[in-house]
Amino acid sequence: FRHYRHCLEYSTDSFADPYESLDGLDRKTVAELIVMSEEAVADMPLDSLEWYHEKYILDYFAEVGLFLRHGLDQWAETTLREIVRLRCESPDIGPEHHETRFLKKYLVQALQNQGKKDEAKKVIKELEDADKAERKERQSLMGGDGGLDCFTCGAFEGLMDPNKDEREEEERLKKEVKASKRAWRRIREERFKFLDASNGIDDRDRSNVSDTSGY
Repeated sequence: FRHYRHCLEYSTDSFADPYESLDGLDRKTVAELIVMSEEAVADMPLDSLEWYHEKYILDYFAEVGLFLRHGLDQWAETTLREIVRLRCESPDIGPEHHETRFLKKYLVQALQNQGKKDEAKKVIKELEDADKAERKERQSLMGGDGGLDCFTCGAFEGLMDPNKDEREEEERLKKEVKASKRAWRRIREERFKFLDASNGIDDRDRSNVSDTSGY
């Protein structure tokens, strides 16, 4: 679980869907990871979270991926709504930040999986409005539809290019993510290989997971 969670922390810089790291795991393994994730957040109930509890917010985000993968969409919705609220309250992030919109896309998925079409459409509308506002702001920065001449574009790109320290930090993070993915695959092969033959957990096992979740 620690390696899975570490992958998620830097996932938006490496692949489209951060929960892809769960691909190939059977239902029983995901259920066991849910129990581990509950242990990780046991000291911080969801309704006690504040916007500055970054470590626990990331723990709950990791748990959402397990909920969605296991079909516990109501739990995923409840957790996502709270994380979105906290991100909107954060002075460093806010409602228009790409991370907040990223979380809302998963909220749409959880709502649609439950057949809550009207609620999903409302969130989709919020995402569309945010995208339109971002495009409008970008056009304003670039001088409208006419764009900028080549010289100005080159200067603008030069200003936006990260400095040497930032590039080195980005490379370091990418290496850490790759290392965590390799470690995660190794752990899956070594510790959970015996579960590969399982076709899933029955209703009794699922009930046991629900009982340990604390929801």
